[in-house]
Amino acid sequence: MDIERFKHQHVQILQIIHRMRRLATDGIAENAADLAREIRLMKSKVALHLSIENDILYPRLEKRADAQVSRLAREYQEEMKGLAEGFGRFVERWGAESAVGGDPEGFRRDCNSVLKALHRRIQRENTEFYPQVEAL
Repeated sequence: MDIERFKHQHVQILQIIHRMRRLATDGIAENAADLAREIRLMKSKVALHLSIENDILYPRLEKRADAQVSRLAREYQEEMKGLAEGFGRFVERWGAESAVGGDPEGFRRDCNSVLKALHRRIQRENTEFYPQVEAL
């Protein structure tokens, strides 16, 4: 199964995370506008990625994959619901420059938690899940 677009979307999301880390290191309050812009950009990338996974990838795997990959697909889809909810709350709270600049330490704390979880998930998909999907 060809999943190059999913892998490309992962690269795009990881690039945003990298830029956000660099901006935060350079100063959250000083880069609040850019950080909020990156959050909004990441929101659109993550939303597109999840939509395509939920509408195309997971249903296709449920129907056509072997039992192990079908089970993994269900597990990954279910796990992502919690991550997506947390990410949604993060975007809602920190998607504006005034929010980021108004509470730099709160932003840093939430950002570290949410972006680490998202980064870990992408890495697991890239190393554990996608290779099995590509082998189909």
